[in-house]
Parts: sequence; structure tokens; C-alpha cells
Amino acid sequence: MRDVYVLFTTDCEPARDDVTPHALAMSASGPLDYAESERSIRAFVAAVGARGFPVTVFAHPEVAEAHRDMLLGLQADGACLGLHLHPYKLRGAAYRRDLGLYTAAEQRAMLGEAVATWERALDQRPLYFRAGYFSANDSTFGVLSELGFRGGSLSNPGRVLPTHGSVWAGAETYPHRAHLGFRQLAGDSDFVEIPVSVAFGRPMEVGEAGERGFEWPYVPASKYDHEAVIRDVLERVANDAPRFGTVVADTHNDQDYADPAHPASVNLARILDALAARSVELGLRPVGCTVADLCERVLADPMR
Repeated sequence: MRDVYVLFTTDCEPARDDVTPHALAMSASGPLDYAESERSIRAFVAAVGARGFPVTVFAHPEVAEAHRDMLLGLQADGACLGLHLHPYKLRGAAYRRDLGLYTAAEQRAMLGEAVATWERALDQRPLYFRAGYFSANDSTFGVLSELGFRGGSLSNPGRVLPTHGSVWAGAETYPHRAHLGFRQLAGDSDFVEIPVSVAFGRPMEVGEAGERGFEWPYVPASKYDHEAVIRDVLERVANDAPRFGTVVADTHNDQDYADPAHPASVNLARILDALAARSVELGLRPVGCTVADLCERVLADPMR
């Protein structure tokens, strides 16, 4: 059997009462308060963990502050912690746009600010990263590498959402060493990029964020057929036989996974069930891992 690496990730946003009206207009995701956020994160980790999969938690700096004890506890139990960032959601910042719409120098400044807050909160530097909206440009991987990041999950292959600086048409599909000068290509750097999985057989003109691209395992999505998405992704992995075949799913900390009847909980169960059933049919063995685990595997791979 061929291994397929399964990563469940959650992008953890500041509470809605902790950001500006402009930030809410730019990105409406996020919990009402930090009590809702903690409930969502804990229940998601528990639901995925019950099926044997660890979780990668990308936490905005304010979330790192609010949930210090919980996040460190989750890390001790096997979760991977990383940095999440919407520049306009940084407390006290004057940023107005998404990460990919800024120059390298501007990205270095805002990421440095976010890293400092996150590090103070958790007594460690973040090593893994994802931007809100999967926003990045050709400077982003280089800036992250300069700041000491080991890797991340920044890309959504095929996504076209220029208003948020998120264009990934033609991007690499599977985990790879990033190219520091051109984000769509694999390179030879020591920064590992792990794209989210997309169902190339299920194109869409308008996705959950208003983007053009493909359906993907974004757990709260109401527009996508999650069973069909997992089937498409796994069939492609079986046919392509890549070095690192993956199923990379994502959610936010504003979904009530403690309620089994909540739409996101129902979708998560469908994803997990489809993953188990279709893997067996295709001769694939699901291997749960975090972004940190897979980055180390890619970096150690002699077939770079």
C-alpha cells in the first residue's frame, strides 16, 4: 500500500470583538469571543483525534495570547503550532490589505511584529505559517525563510482571488521545497511548502471566499460536495504516485464542532468517512501527520 499523508489544519482568528470594523469588512471569519474560539478548537482537535489524526493549529498572535495554556497543552499532546496572519487583524496595526499585496520590506515588518507577539505569548518562535486567504506573492517564501520559518501551508493550487493577493493558478500540487523567487514552482530552498488539497475534477467559478478555482476540503464550506472532493483528491494521489501524496484539509475556529449536528461537524464526519472508505478502495494507507512532521520528511528526502 502507498502512504497518503493526512493533515487537518485550523486557522485561528482573533475574536470579532477584538478587531476593527475594517478588519471585519475584509474578513468576516472568526469567533464572536475567545470562549467560542476555545470550544471550537478543542472540539475539532478531539473529533479528528478520535480518528487517529493530529492537528496543526495556525494561531493569529492575539489567539496565541488568549489561548496560551490551551495551545501549549495541545502541543504537548502532539499538535503542531504555527502562525496565522491577516495583517489588518493585528491589534493596533494600521495595515489595510492582505499579505500578498505588500512588498518584501513591508511583509518583513508585519511578519516580524506578528512573530514577536506570538513568541512572547508562547515562549517559542513560530516555525510554520499560513496567511489569511492564502495570500502571498513572489517575495513571501523568501521573507519567511529569512525570518527562520521551516515551512508552511500557504498555497491553494488553482485559486484566483486577486483582490486578496491570492493567485495560485498553475502552482505545485504536492509538498515541495519552495522556490524563493517564483511561488508557483518547486525550488531548492530549505523552506517547505505544503499546499492544501484541491479537487481538480471539480472546478468552480465562485467559491466560498468569492474565488475562482476548485473545490477543496474546507470543512465549513456549504457549496462543496465533500465526499466527491476527497474521492477526487485520493484518486489523483493514486494515479500520480507522488513522493508525498497528501490530503490537506482546513477549518476556522468559529465552527461549533462540539455539536455533532452543526453543519461543519457533519461535513467533517463526511470527510473522515470518505477518507477511510476511498483509501481502502485505492490501496492507500492514510498516515496522520502535522505540518511539522511533513516538513521534516520533505527536508530529509534524498530525492530533492
